[in-house]
Amino acid sequence: MLNHAITLEDQLETVQQAKAYLLGLSAENYQVVIKPHFASSAGAHMRHILDHYLALKDGLNQGLINYNKRNRYSSVESCPQTALLQWQKVEQWLKEVSQLDTDMSLTVVCETSVNKTQNTQTQSTLARELVFVSSHAVHHFSLLAVINSLLGNKDEINFGIAPSTATYVRQQA
Repeated sequence: MLNHAITLEDQLETVQQAKAYLLGLSAENYQVVIKPHFASSAGAHMRHILDHYLALKDGLNQGLINYNKRNRYSSVESCPQTALLQWQKVEQWLKEVSQLDTDMSLTVVCETSVNKTQNTQTQSTLARELVFVSSHAVHHFSLLAVINSLLGNKDEINFGIAPSTATYVRQQA
């Protein structure tokens, strides 16, 4: 079944997963870098996820979303409580933005090369970018789940699982 509507419930599911993760993690485990498996901490991943949501939020009024804008080394990266507060703000914003026209046209700016500075602009919509930031979050949640596992912790059963994978698993049951 194909449903073209972006639902607030679906967006908030991602937020709830992030908040549950943060509530189950110590500040020490949030900051540790598990070498050689990872080059960054759980906090750096969480900050990176939030950067994408904030880029969408901040660029919405101008119709220009710049995913290159990052808040590296902010307190969100080192303090799970600060990250939790940011997620609460994202949650409130999602409730507000859900009232907008999701077909709203946006221009997206993003770097596309690791070998040289190459910015690309493309046209998109609010709906597509909401899907992107949520999918991007789930991708990083899977890395956070691995970090948690290496630290000997457990996550909620669907944390870091792509929605299409969850559907496949349900169909196999």
